[in-house]
Amino acid sequence: METDANDGRPVMFTTEREARIAQVVIDLVHRPADFDPLELLHDLTARAVELLPVRGASITVLDDGRVSYITASDEVCRELTENQVDLYEGPCIDSARTRKPLEPAALDERWPRFAPYAHEAGISAMAAVSLRLPQTLLGALNLFMTHLPCMGGPDLQLAQTLADTTGLTLAHRHELADKNTVLAQLQTALDSRLTIEQAKGMLAGRFGIDMDEAFARLRNHARYQQRKLSDVAAQVARGDVPDAFRPAR
Repeated sequence: METDANDGRPVMFTTEREARIAQVVIDLVHRPADFDPLELLHDLTARAVELLPVRGASITVLDDGRVSYITASDEVCRELTENQVDLYEGPCIDSARTRKPLEPAALDERWPRFAPYAHEAGISAMAAVSLRLPQTLLGALNLFMTHLPCMGGPDLQLAQTLADTTGLTLAHRHELADKNTVLAQLQTALDSRLTIEQAKGMLAGRFGIDMDEAFARLRNHARYQQRKLSDVAAQVARGDVPDAFRPAR
């Protein structure tokens, strides 16, 4: 910060990262009226990876009192989140279950059954922030890191801001949706993720690509066609693969 020579007022300079943060917040807020909640939540994980010093991110939600995986930035984080759900142990479980954020923590002492899975994937620490509506906790944004120390207070505040922005977008879908409406939307997203996994597997097997690439192709096609990701995935899972997915000859 410098002082303006004319009137002594401070001159603020915006960094490239600050400008990108502002753009990400706008992107998370500005959605069409019929947006796909699952796509919004996936965007949250992708933007967290883009802006924070983390290896990956995932979303867990409270579903009838149980913690459920809903989406992740990549296959590694998806598998590690599902490992925690299966074991019912890990930072993703604790953060959603206790309804509290989790500061960066090493894994071995607190989650000894989950820790070996994480270490095998190169993850040595995790953190989480709350995903919530103004009056209701939905779940958590989970952050995967390769080393400690890894994130400071400002990074966690940014993660919480991204999660809060996403929660507000969910809450204001079709103006002011009530709690039950938003939870119904999340249930639809939970159901859709299974179809998306089937579609990813079909594309991966047919075209010899990995699951992350398969998801990217689904996502890109949905955006190009201006369709919901879940609708495109359902089409592919039925075996109706559009020509756009086929490799060029």
